[in-house]
Amino acid sequence: MNRKLFLLPVSVAVFFAFGKMNAQNSTKLVQDYYQKSGKLAQKNNSTGKVGVIILNEDPSKSLGANIINVQQTYDGLRVYNALGKVIIKGDEIISEKNDFSSNVVVANQKKIQERFSEDLLKQQLGFSQISEISYLPDVYFEKNGVHVLSKELFVTDKNSSEVWHVIADAGNGEILSKDNTTLSCNFENSRDSQATDAEPSVNENTQYQFADLLSPTNASYNIFPLPVEAPTFGGRTIVSNPWDLTASPEGWHSDGTNSYTITRGNNVHAYSDQDNANVPGYSPDGGSTLNFNFPFADGRYDNPFAHRDAAVTNLFYLNNKMHDIFYKFGFTESARNYQTNNFGNGGMGNDAVRAEAFDGSGLNNANFSSGYETVISGTTYLAAPRMQMYLYDRTQTSADPIVRYQYNSPATLVNRTKVLTGGAAFGPIFGPPVTGDLAVSVPADACVEPAAGSLTNKIAIITSTSCEYGLKVLNAQNAGAIGVIVYRPSVDTPVSMGAGVSGPQVTIPSINIGKTEGEFMVAQVNGGTTVNATLNFDFSGFKHSSFDNGIIAHEYGHGISNRLTGQGYSCLSVANTAEQMGEGWSDYFALMLTTNPGDTSALARGMGTYTKGEPITGLGIRPAKYSPDFGVNNYTYGKTNTVSGSHSIGFIWATMLWDLTWKYVEKYGYNSDVLASTASGNAKALQIVVDGLKLQPCSPTFIDGRDAILKADLLGNGGADKCMIWKTFAKRGLGVNASAGNKTVANDQVEDFTEPEECKAVLATQDIKAEGTKFIVFPNPTYDEFFVGNIDKSSKEVRIKMFDMSGKLVFSDSREAVSRKAVSTKGFTKGVYMVHIQQGDKSQVEKLIVR
Repeated sequence: MNRKLFLLPVSVAVFFAFGKMNAQNSTKLVQDYYQKSGKLAQKNNSTGKVGVIILNEDPSKSLGANIINVQQTYDGLRVYNALGKVIIKGDEIISEKNDFSSNVVVANQKKIQERFSEDLLKQQLGFSQISEISYLPDVYFEKNGVHVLSKELFVTDKNSSEVWHVIADAGNGEILSKDNTTLSCNFENSRDSQATDAEPSVNENTQYQFADLLSPTNASYNIFPLPVEAPTFGGRTIVSNPWDLTASPEGWHSDGTNSYTITRGNNVHAYSDQDNANVPGYSPDGGSTLNFNFPFADGRYDNPFAHRDAAVTNLFYLNNKMHDIFYKFGFTESARNYQTNNFGNGGMGNDAVRAEAFDGSGLNNANFSSGYETVISGTTYLAAPRMQMYLYDRTQTSADPIVRYQYNSPATLVNRTKVLTGGAAFGPIFGPPVTGDLAVSVPADACVEPAAGSLTNKIAIITSTSCEYGLKVLNAQNAGAIGVIVYRPSVDTPVSMGAGVSGPQVTIPSINIGKTEGEFMVAQVNGGTTVNATLNFDFSGFKHSSFDNGIIAHEYGHGISNRLTGQGYSCLSVANTAEQMGEGWSDYFALMLTTNPGDTSALARGMGTYTKGEPITGLGIRPAKYSPDFGVNNYTYGKTNTVSGSHSIGFIWATMLWDLTWKYVEKYGYNSDVLASTASGNAKALQIVVDGLKLQPCSPTFIDGRDAILKADLLGNGGADKCMIWKTFAKRGLGVNASAGNKTVANDQVEDFTEPEECKAVLATQDIKAEGTKFIVFPNPTYDEFFVGNIDKSSKEVRIKMFDMSGKLVFSDSREAVSRKAVSTKGFTKGVYMVHIQQGDKSQVEKLIVR
């Protein structure tokens, strides 16, 4: 690469200068505001000093305002989760909202520990080994009306992907709050103070800002390009230089200091972690020409490891695309995005995504740990994020089972027909084969540890009853076993075994089988037959999540929603909010980036169909498909009371956002490229969702999420879409009188379908207008295509003719009444056209604007 001076448009340079200028002024503005407003006043007669610190300041281009996150302090220490949000426009605070404590009473603690022992933390968290402990400054945590001096720390488990955020009593080590910041997404088949970084200034008399940047070297990638969701949705394509220079000014293979020929750069380092070492492993090399063109196949008899280079390349591509796309929507340096070098644009660097393909810590899943970046009392605290992508079981049948075991002796068993098997989400997933004689565990379920040495060098046979799988295998391991076969005593259908609490401590392989074969093994061994077997996994036909752009987008989405909400970490914790919507934002981002030209609201969308082995029309892994049609998806806010888990709750939130998107498309038009125009409906929808994330409080409920989107519309759009937003949410039970109840209670939500009174007249007028229309042309205005809908429900053929304003016929077509075929306007001159629609003896003329 050659270093050269790039010219940045003056609008970009001015924007960053504006941010810094206001950062200097806003600190005093915020401090003065809180000193004079009385919002820090205490009810008690405490002599402690109450104040605030600025956690970060984000100049939002879309909102035209600076969003400032603050935290209450007491005698200089932060008060846990006592957060506030200040919005400044110009030199004026236009909005402030906080969750400050008005009654800070500090507990009398006799002895304060500087650090906790690893043994204490292992006992408290159930870890066998800890790989890292990171402490943030002390906080005050409210417990039973009294504020306890506490330690805030992050603890990383050595034997799993788990990274726990912990608040513990600084006196006795009692854990007061904990949550696992690694979010596993269950795309499964069958399992049970302010930043001080300088920002560039600009001379207003000049037209460009000069920046000393590297000129990106040409690069090409053979990948599944967006909007292709996965291999079942479309083929691979070689794309060249797909980066956005505003978001990635040196391309994807330079961090401003180092240039790489492997899948590494400023935004992400993608590599394989088959040994579950959680350190950078193998990365494909594109050579001096940065040509990442590697073979791919995912058929029944294809070995996924033979196509490792292609998988890691696709993972690298999609992580970078997520970075570049969402940078344009406001996930920038000042908003705590993921970059090694921030190129002087504020925020903190050194936190590019570590994307681990072929991760050896599990199967049938994927996860993301968002890390954190914050400045507290002038000190930077930083942890980079990690994405872990797994292999997924292929679909198996009794005639074609997944082979995970082999009999070696006696000879009569060597060719015995194999049965269906399930794997384990723990232990050495990609470890070497193990061979040994079978031995029946005593006790049979191994819920109590078998006698020491009783299973030495044996492959233990254990029944699946009574306790979690991880504990069974761990107990057998402690008794000397080198492998474990768990069988189900009542059915012949195996399952993929979850790790539970004990699974992370397991270091031996294990499999799951059904009743018939399990009882056969037990009978052979109890009958005196020495049965020797090998546990050796055949991964042919397995799917890799690194080829599923929907899953990658979902995982990266966790990083976006976590970093943009409140303090940027632990604000979307299930421990603090039962209505955890994180899975919903992630699904939504995946849907938005994999929507194809020609798609309409009528197309119901599944989630995770590729890894589940389903066709593209499959249901996937959610309770229903995503669709505004209640005949397809009738989930409303009230159902958050009855569904189980954050994935199902998030699904309901994403359903609402998906409905809202199509309302925006109906009003503002559609462009299959969300970056092509900020005026398209889908771009507007994505922008307002991202802005809502920035405006919502820590530990948000559905109500908070809705209100943040309404506030974003008010700030950025003058409230022009207020009633449309209200109607969409009210349709799903998130109306004016909806209530979230207690944040920590999962089943006390109250739905309501009421719209604001001020909106009813507006919406009624719109409905009357719609009733008089027999045909509809949408979106209008349009950018690249439009649709003709038949809302008269006639079965007769629809004839369409399109004329420019000179009367020239530019398009003619006929199609069945039920056709959803789009009319392409690509290549058309921008302007106004007349669309003539005829169906039977009825006809109509609609004016269409092409932009």
